[in-house]
Amino acid sequence: MSAFPPESPSSARKVALPSPFRLQAGGVLRGAEVAVETYGRLAPGRDNAVLVFTGLSASAHAHSHPGDLSPGWWETMIGAGKALDTDRLFVICVNSLGSCFGSTGPGSPNPATGRAYGADFPELRVEDIARASQAAVDALGIDRLAAVVGASLGGMTVLAHAVCFPGKARSLVSISGALAPSTAAIATRSLQREILGSALRSGADTATVQQAMRWARKIGILSYVGTELLEKRFARQQSEPFAGHPSGTAFQVESWLEHVAQKFIRQFEPWAYWTISRAMDLFDFGAHGANPQGDAVVHDHTPSDVARAASYLRLERALVVGVQEDLLFPVTQQRAIASVLRAAGIDTEYVELSSPYGHDAFLTETALFTPVLGGFFAPRADSTPPRRRGDGKPLAR
Repeated sequence: MSAFPPESPSSARKVALPSPFRLQAGGVLRGAEVAVETYGRLAPGRDNAVLVFTGLSASAHAHSHPGDLSPGWWETMIGAGKALDTDRLFVICVNSLGSCFGSTGPGSPNPATGRAYGADFPELRVEDIARASQAAVDALGIDRLAAVVGASLGGMTVLAHAVCFPGKARSLVSISGALAPSTAAIATRSLQREILGSALRSGADTATVQQAMRWARKIGILSYVGTELLEKRFARQQSEPFAGHPSGTAFQVESWLEHVAQKFIRQFEPWAYWTISRAMDLFDFGAHGANPQGDAVVHDHTPSDVARAASYLRLERALVVGVQEDLLFPVTQQRAIASVLRAAGIDTEYVELSSPYGHDAFLTETALFTPVLGGFFAPRADSTPPRRRGDGKPLAR
């Protein structure tokens, strides 16, 4: 019997994970749970469910609902008549394990001590996020998903889900994801963690930790948005030149970065930020085909390892979307995902978009993403041949 009857109105719920919940790197969580929101109705055949994986800092609140009328982080893409059409689809969004919006993470009480885990939270992997989210799907009484969808961290998580649970989803949508993070992405996130981790591990006061969090977030923001957008929006405009700011100036871009960073530190738990960031750097799809000894993370795998990992997948079709201006997850990575999926015999559609919003385009460019995702999820007649875009060239602007 479903833990959440589909007749119930959509609302935020907590799903208890199997206890103990064993993590890939060997750690164990007891009494852990994840926060879940659902939108739409589960069909009688339970075959219309779409699982949405989030980016690093998003909650399960992807769309407004009777329990929370505030706009969700993907409000423009989920809903009646939208790209993820809730008149036809039952959309499930899970706050990532390790996060701080209702799911168990470093800010949660450790049952062994009664205090927040903090630095003692066990090592997290992207595969653990996928496994915890699948546990929520199991609790809903759904045997097979129509699709898994994710962007950024979520784009990695859909691949982790597909290789950890072959056949549990019929299709896959990866937006600005990666088979493994690029060296540049690892370097960027490692600097963020070094700044934040130094403050956290030193026992610094709240103000110092928040300052480190602000700096780390600003570095992240600059990797999310395109340089063209920054130039167009701010250029070299100053509001109060040399007004005693920490940088010695007051360029408008500085004020904007500070505003966004201040908002973030009020919302996100520092150790959760550190933990999920590291999980992203450790993800490597090819490691699932390399047969490593123990839990070793393989980073210098061969193309045959990636191909072997892809051979485990049991998908009917896939959609891979990249953004040309994305600095953090460049289109070369999106083309690589599409190539690996096609080589595994999966009917794969590749779409390359152009947006000055760069990595954040999936959150802001509704007009670009709606026809792409809406077309992929549109009803398909049995007689319609599979849509293929095999040349890898830009297909949408």
